[in-house]
Amino acid sequence: MKRYIVLFLLGLLMLPVNAQSRKKVGVVLSGGGAKGVAHVGALKVIEEAGIPIDIVVGTSMGSIVGGLYSIGYTPHQLDSMIRKQDWTFILTDRMQRSQKTFLEKVESEKYVLSLPFHKNPGEVMPDGIVKGQNLHNLFADLTIGYHDSIDFNKLPIPFACVAVDLMEGKEVVFHSGRLSEAMRASMAIPAAFTPVRLDSMVLVDGGLLNNFPVDVARAMGAEVVIGVDVQSGPEAKDKISGLVDMINKLTDMTGQEKYNRNLKDTDLYIKVDVKGYTAASFTTVALDTLMTRGEFAARTEWENLNQLKHKIGINNNFVPEKNAPYVFLSEDNPILVRNISFRGASKKDAERLKEKGEIFENTHITMKDLRLAVDKLYSLQTYTNITYNFSQNGDAYDLEFVVESNTPNSINLGVRFDLEEIAAVQVNASYQFKTKLATRAIVTGRIGKRASAQLDYLILPSALRYINLSYKFQYTDMNIYSHGDRAYNTTYSQHFGDIGYSSILSRNLRMSLGLRYEYYNYSTFLFNNTENNMTVKPEGFFSYYGILRYETTDKKSYPTKGMSLHADLSIYTDNLSSYKDNTPFGAACAWWEGVFSLTRRFSLLPSFYGRVLFGQDSPYPYMNVLGGDVPGRYMPQQIPFAGINYMEVVDNSVMVGALKFRQRMGKNNYVSFITNYGLTENDLGRIFKGSQLFGMGVGYGYDSFFGPIEATLNISNRTKQLGFYFNVGYRF
Repeated sequence: MKRYIVLFLLGLLMLPVNAQSRKKVGVVLSGGGAKGVAHVGALKVIEEAGIPIDIVVGTSMGSIVGGLYSIGYTPHQLDSMIRKQDWTFILTDRMQRSQKTFLEKVESEKYVLSLPFHKNPGEVMPDGIVKGQNLHNLFADLTIGYHDSIDFNKLPIPFACVAVDLMEGKEVVFHSGRLSEAMRASMAIPAAFTPVRLDSMVLVDGGLLNNFPVDVARAMGAEVVIGVDVQSGPEAKDKISGLVDMINKLTDMTGQEKYNRNLKDTDLYIKVDVKGYTAASFTTVALDTLMTRGEFAARTEWENLNQLKHKIGINNNFVPEKNAPYVFLSEDNPILVRNISFRGASKKDAERLKEKGEIFENTHITMKDLRLAVDKLYSLQTYTNITYNFSQNGDAYDLEFVVESNTPNSINLGVRFDLEEIAAVQVNASYQFKTKLATRAIVTGRIGKRASAQLDYLILPSALRYINLSYKFQYTDMNIYSHGDRAYNTTYSQHFGDIGYSSILSRNLRMSLGLRYEYYNYSTFLFNNTENNMTVKPEGFFSYYGILRYETTDKKSYPTKGMSLHADLSIYTDNLSSYKDNTPFGAACAWWEGVFSLTRRFSLLPSFYGRVLFGQDSPYPYMNVLGGDVPGRYMPQQIPFAGINYMEVVDNSVMVGALKFRQRMGKNNYVSFITNYGLTENDLGRIFKGSQLFGMGVGYGYDSFFGPIEATLNISNRTKQLGFYFNVGYRF
């Protein structure tokens, strides 16, 4: 009996050695912008080493990785999420092309720079370059189930993140609230992103004061701290250039003292080599490299991680409880929505938005349905910056949309260069008046061989209809070619007036009807020889027109899917009823282009163009013109044709079919081959017996921030010579 008692007492003495309470482990993730994705690789290794993680604390990008990890995202899930995002889109306020109105589609990808402005001088400059609406919606998608105001200590892994309140100039530590809002505040880099306004606070990136928040982890009860640091080291003066480098340097200076204290209080310090990368390195290659470097940095500390287990109070065979993979709402997995609200809209408008978005209470919705609803709300043209949040409501969710009125007041700048026009600059300003019946004024000025000034005044009786009153003056210096050689140069001025009505028939279909007046005054014709001399007298024309346009392409430059269709019918007179006391003459044109992606990188782009003049002989300004690479490049009726780089006058009837093969190389480089065939004849009934045109070309393009940079080599049976064309920038 005594022997059993002794054994029992020995067992009790040994119990604390084998089953004693281990110490709490905190993982601290520093800020660093794009460099912060390295945290994913480091977390992967820490898990492999069998280190339990009881607390996660982060700043800026560290708060995003840490916040998602705390609710159950595994390093594998985080890796996949980071790789599949379009970070260029996420880190801007860009809208998907499908969400834009027809007016916005016309203006999209035309201007390099766009700045909003307001009537109140104090609101001229925004709080940040990017509002962050796409970032907000990404965080909302990733944290469904944690949209309520919650206690972060009750997450699967207790979490905290750091921001800075500009009003008080002090550090703010989030231990509760909306998880997505806390992460967004922690990474609101001043000047780059608008601050998060919460109660009386104006919150920006926590890295300004505490970019390596070990002290926060200690305050939460962490007894052992593993710190992962992705900050860049001290930079030489000649290496500090640009806004990002200056902000990083400012962050290092303001938080250096606290950083040094926190560094000394770290039990295991993992320093990631981020040389060659910045906070803005969001390219696919950079993100992949940074995650690999994070994993490599942690693996170099493998022995230290294992030695740390003794300090934690666990043995080498310890297996930590797994943080279950986050089960998020998949594209097709429905959830029950009990209530739907629209913050920023009146009660009456909210009911209308529910109906138009086809979303209703006490129904199931998937993420796919939700994104379709957002697309429909954008198409109404009433609101912009649409964001959404879910909150738990028993066994269902409440869905809240946050909408801002669409007041597109902006100043836009476009710049381009090409071998024909050399250089051109366009400035555009748009202002929406706060009237009972919505109205908008748009002023556009252009400098180049085609210099112009235009004023548009839009009356918008509803979101789907508008009336446009327009006046434009243009001065043009233009070359006309014949079989590849310049035939003559002409200069002329044009006065253009338009009264039009447009109706949005569906999300992608617009119809316009109207009346135009155009007056042409030709100043000079400079011919290369005296055989083709002609004189064109000043003349004015009234025209009735109808336009039908269908547009579903995802991008204007280098689209990957969708199609464009444009049909136009115009009847011309000189007195609203006849032309030179005879029947009016007219023009009918149509063009279609489709995009079919056969693989992720290879696309086929078939197209068809045609224009027919009918009635009596058409005056010079409306004759058919062929050449260039896009419709309406220099004149509205211009039809593109590979192999004819510049404008050539052709017969009254013209038809062109083309097929382009396009291969994407890397992320933004494109190689293309195009071949086209055309027919021209004065009599439409004899067009298949008319002149035949063949042309082909090979080109290289780069989709840059400033617009497409393109170079092409081409030839046709009309020019019979190899041609070269180069252009930079969006077309306008």
